[in-house]
Amino acid sequence: MTVHERASVRIDVLDVVIPVRDEEACLGACIESVLRSAAHLRLSCAPATPLPLVRLVVVLDSCTDRSPAIARGFGAPVEVITVAEASVGGARLRGVAHLLQGIGTAAARHHWVCSTDADSTVPESWLGSHLTVASTGAVLALGRVQPEQSDLPEPEFHAWRTSYLSEERPVHGANLGVRADVYRAAGGFAPLAEHEDVALVRAVHALGRPVAILPDSVVTTSGRLLGRTPGGFAGYLRSLRPEDA
Repeated sequence: MTVHERASVRIDVLDVVIPVRDEEACLGACIESVLRSAAHLRLSCAPATPLPLVRLVVVLDSCTDRSPAIARGFGAPVEVITVAEASVGGARLRGVAHLLQGIGTAAARHHWVCSTDADSTVPESWLGSHLTVASTGAVLALGRVQPEQSDLPEPEFHAWRTSYLSEERPVHGANLGVRADVYRAAGGFAPLAEHEDVALVRAVHALGRPVAILPDSVVTTSGRLLGRTPGGFAGYLRSLRPEDA
């Protein structure tokens, strides 16, 4: 069930954080999709509606491939930082800290942090959906993902669809948004090798704050069965493989 606070909230900044660990095959498409979503947001807003500033930071975590060159090749629209966390939770944590440095408590109420993954592409409506949900007063938004169908054999894709669509509120770092002041109050992303998204959601729940489900804003992510983390979405897909596969 979608839950909102009663009061609306003005969002001045939409931040996007993308952690990267050797994703040269996917990173370019990911960044392009976020930039398209930002352009779509600008075009779809009414002329008199104040547009939030959109900022995108790519967090290069212990990369050994061409990911740094790909990220920096986009120039000014993309901010790039380099870390040596060797964990997706640590990379997300550092990326958000970078974007929120110097932001006071009052201003943080008007910052919304969106998270996605380097092996994912977001729909054009993605940032608009986050802005709509954030403006209603929700402090955490959870969205669905779908694997790239061409990456999965038909039995695995069918197993995913059957299992996943029955879940009421899945949690994915590839499609998650949180208001900056509540993010801080919840302790931020934990520097974990996996499930840092789940830990953040639990911490926000513990604060008793409202959560929203992003409607019709599905992120497409890699359907690979061996991911950059021990479990994660790839591990989830592996768990659905037929026993005789």
